[in-house]
Amino acid sequence: MSASAQGALPPWARNLDVEEYRTFIALVERYFVERRIPAHVKADEGVVQAESGVFHHASVLGLQNVAQSCARVGIERWPSLIAEHFDCIFAVSDDQNALMVDVGDFDKVSERLRARLYPVDLLSQSVETVHRPGPEGTIEVIVLDLPTTVRTISRSEAKKWDLEAPALFEIGRRNLQRAGSLKRTSVVLRSGVEIHLYSGDPYYAASHTLILDAYLPDDLPHGALVGLPRRDVILLHLIRNVGVAEAISPMLRAIVGMYADGPGSLSPYLYWFWQGEFITLPYALDGDALDFLPPVAFVELLERLGESAALS
Repeated sequence: MSASAQGALPPWARNLDVEEYRTFIALVERYFVERRIPAHVKADEGVVQAESGVFHHASVLGLQNVAQSCARVGIERWPSLIAEHFDCIFAVSDDQNALMVDVGDFDKVSERLRARLYPVDLLSQSVETVHRPGPEGTIEVIVLDLPTTVRTISRSEAKKWDLEAPALFEIGRRNLQRAGSLKRTSVVLRSGVEIHLYSGDPYYAASHTLILDAYLPDDLPHGALVGLPRRDVILLHLIRNVGVAEAISPMLRAIVGMYADGPGSLSPYLYWFWQGEFITLPYALDGDALDFLPPVAFVELLERLGESAALS
């Protein structure tokens, strides 16, 4: 018997209760039946898998994002939300549906390629992604940016382009940057201590972390704190002084809440971006209590900044 049949919920459906979960799965199944798209809803895994031959390459469609969207509204709106979510993928256009787009001609699709961050869980859903590691808990994936949706590029598709992987990721990041900068809003904790929120692109905002240097000043010897709780936002604190200690708890609480609520949950981690690397800053959550468990290098940084503050 599956976990859901026993009354427990799979992790991807944590925003729903048992009855809501059953209703959600039934509505997703009804969508595919009504559209006559041969597919199987794998509820425990949180994916919809099309029958062999429906798409050009092996692909599955995740359910977590649309489930999180449904959890935020009344159940009477769920059928339309589910339809809107999947219609963006299956809508017939000049490109037909997103998963049937012909990408054989690299020159025709090169400007649509983007680098995008996904949760590492994607690896259990699609065996054909072109990816490499991102900050802990994420992977950097090459995708095709389409008018109504985004889809991943398979390794078999990319192989036809005769490009080395580093060159492909360089193109993806360059196109990401060309798409325009994110908007910044700031929360002032006290004079000289701010948390910045970058947003403006519901699909790619968090992926701008891949080009984070474009958002950072040159004179930043201690790096920055970074949060990527959802795909549509970056949380950032520039480490200038010991005030970083005051930014940690608000950032962690924002990350925990935004990651849990979604939609588009990406990473539950807090990172220290320093010397071009994303260093995970671990924490433990016990009810409302947060226990911060940083690595030695970060503790030493806090001590140095504290000593500098004492001398000033």
